Amino acid sequence: MKQKQSFYLFITGFFLLFASLPALAASVHEEEKENKPVDVKSIVFGHIGDAYEWHVTTLGHTHITIPLPVILYSSNSGWHTFLSSTFEEYAGTYKGFYMAPEGSKYEGKIVEHNASGEEIRPFDISITKVTLSLLINSLLLVVIILGVARWYRKREQNTVSPGGFVGFMEMFIMMVNDDIIKSCVGRSYRKFSPYLLTAFFFIFINNIMGLIPIFPGGANVTGNIAITMVLAACTFLAVN
Repeated sequence: MKQKQSFYLFITGFFLLFASLPALAASVHEEEKENKPVDVKSIVFGHIGDAYEWHVTTLGHTHITIPLPVILYSSNSGWHTFLSSTFEEYAGTYKGFYMAPEGSKYEGKIVEHNASGEEIRPFDISITKVTLSLLINSLLLVVIILGVARWYRKREQNTVSPGGFVGFMEMFIMMVNDDIIKSCVGRSYRKFSPYLLTAFFFIFINNIMGLIPIFPGGANVTGNIAITMVLAACTFLAVN
């Protein structure tokens, strides 16, 4: 009981900490906000949207960004691989590719012109902000789970109670399994527990990383419809 109370207190404190960050940021930039109107729409969509680069922070008038790999296949010229910063180096257009302007049906995406002059999209498998964040968060989740599993492999069952981070993870996993999965699924919960635990912690780690305002956090991974579609397809296959 005490462990569960400690866990709930930890989660509450964690979210309160990140809830206070916007207020702290507002106090730091209060003077700038008084002198210049804030475009809330561009700020919000700039953070939750996908991009070909990762904006880390702004120092004065300098934007610190991480360029990401662009991987394209054009029916006209074949495969192309370059960094997203190449567009800036070549005044916005590189080998016929450019970012679709505001108002275009491909706004914010890389496009080119076909033989008739129409704006079309090449086959695009670029490493975008959401893709990179997904890879980082998935790797972090694997490291956490394998680290906990390694602790148990080195010890016989019921000989030593885990402490520290491993003890916290055991309490967390048991809480999700016993209080959520078991009570919702019913008697057949054991069959679905491995998948549901995987899906829960995948969503949890991506949401937590999304709350962190600095790199490698801040990406809106679970808000991407492609992630929702894949999770829905996996759930359909697991249930049926």
